[in-house]
Amino acid sequence: MVSLFSGRRATALAAMVGVFLSQLAQAADMPFFTPPAAPLNEGLVEFGSGWYLRGDIAAARAPVLNIDGAQLSPDFPNNWAAGLGFGYQYNNWFRTDVTADYEQLFSRSGPDTLILPCQIGAAPVTDLTGVIIGSTPIFAGCSPFFRSRATTAAFLANTYVDLGHWWGFTPYLGAGVGVDVLFQKAQVNWFQGNGVPLAGVTWTDPFSNATFMQNWDLSHSNTSLRFAFAFMGGVSYDVTDHFKLDVGYRWLNLGTITGADSFGNPVKRRLDIHQLRAGVRYVID
Repeated sequence: MVSLFSGRRATALAAMVGVFLSQLAQAADMPFFTPPAAPLNEGLVEFGSGWYLRGDIAAARAPVLNIDGAQLSPDFPNNWAAGLGFGYQYNNWFRTDVTADYEQLFSRSGPDTLILPCQIGAAPVTDLTGVIIGSTPIFAGCSPFFRSRATTAAFLANTYVDLGHWWGFTPYLGAGVGVDVLFQKAQVNWFQGNGVPLAGVTWTDPFSNATFMQNWDLSHSNTSLRFAFAFMGGVSYDVTDHFKLDVGYRWLNLGTITGADSFGNPVKRRLDIHQLRAGVRYVID
């Protein structure tokens, strides 16, 4: 009995040892830890891929205004403009941008050649007995001195169609709509021929004993907002992958400007601006 029991116990012990050694061998085949998976390379996120900045200058011709004492030359150009903007190139033939342009329409300070009679007094008219029966006006020659200025800031949203690409050149057509902020300031001061200001000159009529004071001076200033639109065309040239030169023409309608003539009468002029523009576009990529 003792030998049989001892044999069975030895057999069971051997089986347990075999199972333990088998589990130990499997554990030896496994690493002590599992390293984390390598992160996926998703690539760099690009801000560019179509965005661009632009800057332009323009030789411009505004209409011959003859307003607020400003008579612009009919030659081209008679003023200048400059602008900045940013946009997006959707594909090889379509792009849009937003631009802000500043232009000084005119700035005038100086005398005018106009000479008008201005009353600076009155002389009595008497009968044979010396009784005052009336009065005779006394005139001087007076001329105006003008100070006037007008500036405009046009903010436009523009759309362009690029018409192909040949040897780095890309012709295009475009149109834009937006608003124009027009600032005007004008002042007219009248002077006698001897340089004495007309404003403040007083006299008393010897017949009616009424006192009069002359003042022909005028001044006004205002800022107005109006609808603006433009049509443009030109060609760009690829200097590098990032820089493009841009030369083109733009017709810009800024609505109507209102002012006064030398006598204070209201005057209106349509603002159709012709611009020959040159600029650069920087492609962000």
